[in-house]
Amino acid sequence: MKPSFLSRLKHVLLAGLFIVAPASLTFILIAWLVAGIEGILSPVVMGLIGRAVPGLGLIAALLIILTAGLLGTNVLGRHIIALIEELLLKIPVFSWVYRTVKQLSTAFRPDTAADFRGVVLIEYPRPEVYSLGFVTNELTLGEGAQARRMVCVYVPTNHIYVGDHVLVPVDKVLATGLSQQDGAQAVLSAGASLPPRLNPTPLASPPSRP
Repeated sequence: MKPSFLSRLKHVLLAGLFIVAPASLTFILIAWLVAGIEGILSPVVMGLIGRAVPGLGLIAALLIILTAGLLGTNVLGRHIIALIEELLLKIPVFSWVYRTVKQLSTAFRPDTAADFRGVVLIEYPRPEVYSLGFVTNELTLGEGAQARRMVCVYVPTNHIYVGDHVLVPVDKVLATGLSQQDGAQAVLSAGASLPPRLNPTPLASPPSRP
């Protein structure tokens, strides 16, 4: 049965939303950050040097973003960011918004999105409970007759670290046939956007990169 016009329209609108949303959120957040910093620093600078400094908020915002990037690219910095996130996640309402935005940015971030090779189902965190995940790699565990072919699956969660990476035997992984975008929508909508029926098939080999 062909999907109705309204069903196709809904799918197209959702696809467009998840393409536009990351860029829009980025611009909105940067504009908010620049305006906020400008409002805080301008009176201080005015009192110190007696005149306004054009672009002060933008310069300060770029320095903050650069500092965050430097912290996020080393072990000690990541621990500091994790502690800050832990504090932020204790704030009611803000924690839910923060988790949602972070999952969205992680799903579409170039350095992670490029590594997703397919949307799969695995029995995780326990047997008979299936989780939606993204294939990121394939490896062989062990040597000789004991060697097992494994697949690395990224399972998004609401944990502070956003998700878990688990190694699963390839014969225990089911391919869903969903696109990466459909998989991200399913995660961010708590499963509400999943189709009414899935026909998973055994994953003979990890899907090739798009």
